[in-house]
Formats: sequence, C-alpha cells, structure tokens
Amino acid sequence: MQDKAFFETKKHGAISFPYIVYRGDIPNYIHSFPLHWHDEMEIISITDGQGIVTVRSTRYEVSRGDIIVIPTQTVHAIDRYSDCRMQYFNILFSLSILDSIDDICHSKYFEPLHRHEISPVIYIENDTELNRLLAPHISELTENRHTFATDSELLIKSKLFALLHLLITHADDKLHEEKYFDTVNYDKLKKLLLYVREHYSERISIETAASICAYSCSHFMKIFKNMTGQSFTEYLVNYRLNAAANALALTSQSVIDIAYGCGFGNLSYFSRAFVQKYGITPSKYRAKFAKQKMRRNSSE
Repeated sequence: MQDKAFFETKKHGAISFPYIVYRGDIPNYIHSFPLHWHDEMEIISITDGQGIVTVRSTRYEVSRGDIIVIPTQTVHAIDRYSDCRMQYFNILFSLSILDSIDDICHSKYFEPLHRHEISPVIYIENDTELNRLLAPHISELTENRHTFATDSELLIKSKLFALLHLLITHADDKLHEEKYFDTVNYDKLKKLLLYVREHYSERISIETAASICAYSCSHFMKIFKNMTGQSFTEYLVNYRLNAAANALALTSQSVIDIAYGCGFGNLSYFSRAFVQKYGITPSKYRAKFAKQKMRRNSSE
C-alpha cells in the first residue's frame, strides 16, 4: 500500500530550482502527516483553523496566523487538533538555490544552518514582531504560487533571502547545539522511520526497532521517547492508523483488507484504536470523507 503522507524520498520542486509551495487542508486533503523529514527547509503558514505541528519532540498547538519553521533534515509531523480543520501553506526550498561556496554567506550563514548551529525560532505566533516582518514575504510567495512565471526565479530568491535574513537575525541563541540537535541519534531515528515506512504492514517488535538503531531495548525506548515525545509503540500504531485512514478515503478496499494491510492482525483492535483516534468507526470515516469530497467537487 502506498502511503502518501511521507516525503523523505520525494524531491520538492524542479532539480534546477528546488522550491515549491503546497496548499494543505487537514483533514480534507489528508488526515495527518506522521513523523517524517526531508532535505529542504520548510516554512508552514497557518491560514485558518487549528492544528498540531510537532518538531522533533516539541508539540505546538497552532492556529490562524501562526508560522512554523522546520530546519533542514528535521523530524516533524502535522496533525489535527481535536475535531478542528486546519488550512495552511508549506513553502519548501533547498538552501542550495541560495548558497554559493565562494560567497561569504556560505561560511557565515548557510553552513551553520546546515549544521544546525544557527537555530531559527521554530514557533512564531501571530501578532508578534517577527511574524509581522515575515508575513508579507510569505504572503507574496503563497498568493502568487500559481502565477509566478518561469522568469520569476530572481523574485522568488529575493523573498527567500529576506525570510532567511529575518530568521537568522532573530535566531534563538538559547538553543545550544548539543541540546537542540543530536546528529547521531537523529540519523538513527531517520533510518528507523524509513524502515517503518517500508515495513509497517509487517510485525515490527521493539527488539527489531532497537537493533536498527543499534541500541539496547531499554536505551532505544528512552531515546525514542525523548526525541519524538511518544513511545515507539504509539508512533507505530498512529502510523498504521494514518495509513488506514488514507486508504479508507482514497481507495475502495474493504475495511478488513485495509486493517490487515496496515499491520493490524486483529480487526476488533483496529476498530477500537481507530475510534479512539478519529472519534468514529472506519466505515463512518469513509462515508464522511466521501461526502466532503462530493461537496468540494460540487463547489468547484
């Protein structure tokens, strides 16, 4: 089963110009994006509603007007807040389109950003000074995402430079590198998340997960909890439930086939876990999503 919620291997934008703007709508487009990462830097601008964005192990409850900044290769997730809908824009871009090794900016700004020695503020609330400074540049990029012609690369770069300038000059000096980013542990975590993406329909024990990270079981469980804010078992169940919700919304497979295909060996347990997470049964979730899709289609 193909899980569309993960972008670790997806290239954003063109190879010659790795920049793109996505429009997100949870749960109308997709229910959530479980833990994932990518090489690009990401700026999330909340345009309506409420939701939850988790960056590494910190959970942020966001609402209209808020901005979230995701540094490169940083594990993060996007989810619903209660029964709320959340609309937002994702601006993704590779630092490579702005970086030049022969430029002083490379050693002064871009390399420290790559190494996470410069720590931009992650959660930028609405009505703050930094938010007000960033908002015009973000709005121009998002509002013109379809109208920018092929000769707008310089304009796009100018906006990205402006955003990075503001983020770097307002960087959070309190976030020390050793505390904020553990490269070795996160590299191991990324390896495990990739394994789960490819094998979530199979049995994955704590022992298997720990061995992928080259840790003992007890150390693995502690490290995973510290880095993600949840246990590995919770993460795996949520991943499978998210994959099942996507399949219910996007395919005509039977509920039982979806449950087994997403790694649930017991249909009763799957149903109980699904209701606990989404508040309704799998069948009702499918019917609800189908109605929402019909309403969207009729309004277009």
